[in-house]
Amino acid sequence: MMMQGLEFSRVENGLNEELRSLRKDKTELRRKLHDKLQDAVELESKLVPMRERIAELEEARKTDAEKMAKLEKRSTERETLLGKVEQDRDKASKELSETTAELAQVREENSRFKKKVDKLELEIAQVREENRWVQDKDRRASA
Repeated sequence: MMMQGLEFSRVENGLNEELRSLRKDKTELRRKLHDKLQDAVELESKLVPMRERIAELEEARKTDAEKMAKLEKRSTERETLLGKVEQDRDKASKELSETTAELAQVREENSRFKKKVDKLELEIAQVREENRWVQDKDRRASA
């Protein structure tokens, strides 16, 4: 029986040793778990502001996309308007060229008319001079 008692004692000692080892492992695992949870809490505290910043940036991106769409629409409208303005400018330029040509013709005609008027005024002056001369002659002949 003693042998059984000794054997029992060794088994009991072995189990006690294993139990102490398991308790030590349990404590170590709890400490590691605690450290990991602390790390997770720290990471989460860093993630929250990052998620908020991501939401802000996403909102800013949407706003910028809307602005860009409006600017593209305005740009298209301005290009269309510019095309119309260029057409109007070309038309006005053509009309100006035609008007300039007409003005040159009118000036030329005006110059010819002025020469005719000057010639006619000279003829009128000559006729008046001849008329005075004839009237003076008639007066002298009747006196």
